[in-house]
Amino acid sequence: MSPLHRNDIAIDLGTANTIVRNSTEDALFYEATCIAIENKYGATRTIAIGNNAKKMLGRSPLDIEVINPVSNGAISDFETTKIFIRSLIEQAKTSALAPRVGISIPRNLTQVERHSLYEATMLAGAKEVLLIEDPFSASVGAGLDVSTPRAKMIIDAGGGLVEASIISLGGLVTSAFTKEAGDFIDYAIMEFCRHNKNIGISKETAENIKKNISVFNDNPSINIGAKNLINGMPIAYELHLNDFKNIILNGMEKIRKVALKAINEAPPQIAPDLIEDGVVLTGGLALMPGLKEYLQEELKIAIHLSTDPLLDISKGAWLIMQNYASYNQGL
Repeated sequence: MSPLHRNDIAIDLGTANTIVRNSTEDALFYEATCIAIENKYGATRTIAIGNNAKKMLGRSPLDIEVINPVSNGAISDFETTKIFIRSLIEQAKTSALAPRVGISIPRNLTQVERHSLYEATMLAGAKEVLLIEDPFSASVGAGLDVSTPRAKMIIDAGGGLVEASIISLGGLVTSAFTKEAGDFIDYAIMEFCRHNKNIGISKETAENIKKNISVFNDNPSINIGAKNLINGMPIAYELHLNDFKNIILNGMEKIRKVALKAINEAPPQIAPDLIEDGVVLTGGLALMPGLKEYLQEELKIAIHLSTDPLLDISKGAWLIMQNYASYNQGL
């Protein structure tokens, strides 16, 4: 069947966000990896998925549970993942026929975790499931030609995982990862507020704080709504963003160490390629202020921010699906 007439769906099932597309054009679904399930009178039903479900976090009644079905790229709840993927397939498929579904996955997933995701997707209504590793999806989506002998290095920094990979001749030369990624920084900010400010803040507030801190410049103060942990009452609180610089730098340092590990494990023949071409930085965390400059200064290698870091994986997964046989040996 011609690629133009295939009923193909590519999914970037991320810890923080899920992106779905059935072409290289705009993404059909780009929302939070969340699902809200109502348990009432012994029956369950889906109330909302994506951003609408995320808005219910911490606000839902007792009979509605808001779940993030994915943790660090792996399924944390099989049944809700199946329901979540089924909803995505229904939104994205272009005909009544069951679609072929490609899901981009972290390379470090175990065979059990891969099988669990495969099984959930098949039960959700897929005709065929292709599991494509993130380093290849991200590289192809960023426009890199991974089939040549010239090595390409990519750092995919997301919410649940940071992966640094070097690819050559369609295969992986070296790869390293850490689970201390974007979510790790958010939780560190929440803990700092709890232990040093005696206030409780939401993960969403912590994420907004992370996005507004510049590690190389002076930062302003901001006013937030929080919970006073001493008396349990709501409180308007002024936060000095400079207080969080060390948390952000600690997160950046973990990314540097992952990149350095991948580089150190590569053979000497790779070195000239990295010196001349540099490293591509992609993923949602790539947009964190100062990360590109920090890595460039610490690694002494040119860092190129992808033109579309949030969408590279889903775009690359769809492109790989169209010519899967030629990529399959590396995947």
